[in-house]
Amino acid sequence: MQLNLGIKIRELRRRDGRTQDNLAESLGVTAQAVSRWESGGSYPDMEVIPAIANYFHISIDELFGYHDEREEKIKTILDNATKILTKQGFTMYQGSLSDDVEECVNMLRAASEEFPNEPEILFMLAEALHRLGWQKHGRAIRKKDDETGHYSENIEYNTQNTYWWEALQVYEKLLKMDISSERHGEIVLTTVMIYRSMGEYEKAKPAFQRLVKSAPSNAGYNYYYGACLYETGDKEAAFPYIEKSAKR
Repeated sequence: MQLNLGIKIRELRRRDGRTQDNLAESLGVTAQAVSRWESGGSYPDMEVIPAIANYFHISIDELFGYHDEREEKIKTILDNATKILTKQGFTMYQGSLSDDVEECVNMLRAASEEFPNEPEILFMLAEALHRLGWQKHGRAIRKKDDETGHYSENIEYNTQNTYWWEALQVYEKLLKMDISSERHGEIVLTTVMIYRSMGEYEKAKPAFQRLVKSAPSNAGYNYYYGACLYETGDKEAAFPYIEKSAKR
């Protein structure tokens, strides 16, 4: 790694069209010192490392060659997870996924500890946990309400789905990060669906209300918003939304 540091300094210097004298003057060292670094005869003092990285407008990790290794490792993890999670398509119900999904979750848990601020790894982990929750536990509903046609969630059963609770924690962390608006929308929709299944209707209701306003003809949004209204005690307001969804 130390030998590669000298090679990296030389590559960066040549990339920017700088001489050894230019770099030495900026760092307050001699050109002979820079020459020794590049040839592997000696190495920069640790207190000079930040200044070298700053001079070339890169991070210290990139200076030591960690950046490329990091990106390659993240890519490998995401590629492996994607292969597993897309193996059987996106249909989710109890017993629908292959057994290696649990192995995938464990891999992504470890990756999220190593790269705690990497959004794509966190997103993939939350998605895998959501699916594993279907695989291992599933979701239960109660009987249909004859008046409204609404099926209530079996909250006592659904709240025992530990994979979904873990997924919610990861999704909520992601919503606080700098992610694309498209990804944000995906996460919000999945999150409120889980909240609804868990009986957290007060948390889900505002999001479904916004979704209905953005897409008034969407049957699913209308039904889920109506269901949240129904479960929070506003049955009269719920009926038009549930009825509208049934006509689509």
